[in-house]
Amino acid sequence: MTLRVSLSLAMPLLCILISPALCHLAAQPPAGEKQLTFDGRWKADPVVLPGSEEIVYTLQETPTLLSLWRLRLSTGQSERLHPDATTNEFEIAFSPDARYAAFVQNRANLNLKLVIRDYQEKRDYVYDPGGGFAGMRSPAISPDLSRVLFSIPTPTGQQIAYVNLQGQNRQFLTSSPGVNNWPRFSPDGKQIVFSSSREGDYEIYVMDANGSNVRRLTYSPGMDIRPVWSPDGRRIAFTSNRDGNYEIYVMNADGSDPRRVTDNPGRDDYPWWFPDGQHLVIVSERSGRYDLYKIALPR
Repeated sequence: MTLRVSLSLAMPLLCILISPALCHLAAQPPAGEKQLTFDGRWKADPVVLPGSEEIVYTLQETPTLLSLWRLRLSTGQSERLHPDATTNEFEIAFSPDARYAAFVQNRANLNLKLVIRDYQEKRDYVYDPGGGFAGMRSPAISPDLSRVLFSIPTPTGQQIAYVNLQGQNRQFLTSSPGVNNWPRFSPDGKQIVFSSSREGDYEIYVMDANGSNVRRLTYSPGMDIRPVWSPDGRRIAFTSNRDGNYEIYVMNADGSDPRRVTDNPGRDDYPWWFPDGQHLVIVSERSGRYDLYKIALPR
């Protein structure tokens, strides 16, 4: 017992005096967690590319440039998703067959646009709402490819709307005061989960795909944001600071049995499900470094 304690106390000193590699070995993620990136640069919005072993995420390449990157899980190597992009691109969503992607783009100003890219036809459709930096956020493509959701500012607040796959025929689904954001279709396309400040702080709500039958799922004193359905539609993962720090939670699709699944001193955010429904990819901030982690959910 004495030897074990002594080694534990000596490890930080050994790291400094003998080998930085010892520091890396001493700081391995806990069981059930795997670090996926190691560059420490600011990241956000990871999504698992459908039908692949790849994760696409937003990376801050420079102080003024956000771009979309692809992480190949088989090799651990990352590269730009769109190598020729010269503008900010972020917050991407894919169709279930990965043929289409919807993402936010801006060119040399603060006006944000929705780009719907058809990778098969190599064609872009653009919806430009005008407005300032908050002009377009959080796109999501419906499972039947009929609609692309997004959040957009209006005189009554930030509302959830949609266009068709060609970026046309905008329609609104919400009209409540406050901020309505982070919409996501359920796997069957019949429901939309989202976060809203309509009753004060940010809570998680769900509504039918036509905007009717809105139900509140969470009741916490903190911010409950960025909800996302599990692949089978039975659970919802989200970020919350209800316990004083931003952590990842998972609850049943009806809002019951919310459970915290991370516990780190930094910020854990941006959950997304792996296809097996047993793991999440998240962005975790640790000692000022932002990296992707794969976490196993308790059974």
